Amino acid sequence: MVPQPELPDPAHHYLDSMLSRKFGREVANYFSGSPLNRVSFLRADHGFISKALVHPSTSFLLFNDLSPLANDPTQLAYAKYNDVRSLIGDNPFEKTEEELIKEYNSSVTLPLVLFLGLDERKTNSGFEHKIYKGQPFFAVDVTPKGTVKKEAEGVIEAMRAKGLSFIEGRMHMTLNAPEGKEPHDTKVKWY
Repeated sequence: MVPQPELPDPAHHYLDSMLSRKFGREVANYFSGSPLNRVSFLRADHGFISKALVHPSTSFLLFNDLSPLANDPTQLAYAKYNDVRSLIGDNPFEKTEEELIKEYNSSVTLPLVLFLGLDERKTNSGFEHKIYKGQPFFAVDVTPKGTVKKEAEGVIEAMRAKGLSFIEGRMHMTLNAPEGKEPHDTKVKWY
């Protein structure tokens, strides 16, 4: 069994709130044990999210029909921006919500790209925004569908060509993120 990771120190540990009184100081995920700080209040900040998406240290967790990309049945695999660029475009977050609503066309399929958070333990990644530093993580749905079917299939085939696969099944009790591994570690494949 993998030990629960240490939670990061909160950025505003001195602030008092009802949540901090009930659950303790503000941290990324109270109960999941994830080392990621979700910084959910920054998701609407286009400067932050656009910069995080294209940063060289950013990792993408890919899902095909809800099946995660993995090295093997016990270890997740991550892609890089250039691996998903053909599917998601140059930067889907550079436009404001108002612009997206104005330009919305229901006949065009938009790939789902979700910001997961920052791993603040990896401050040497070079990414920083205001007081926040760390390695950004995103999830991307690469399920072939609609007008992005061809691009999604291309991403899937490129990942399979690297020896990776999408682990199917409802529950993955042995699937762990590569904890504390760096991209150059031979046991973990970072793409």
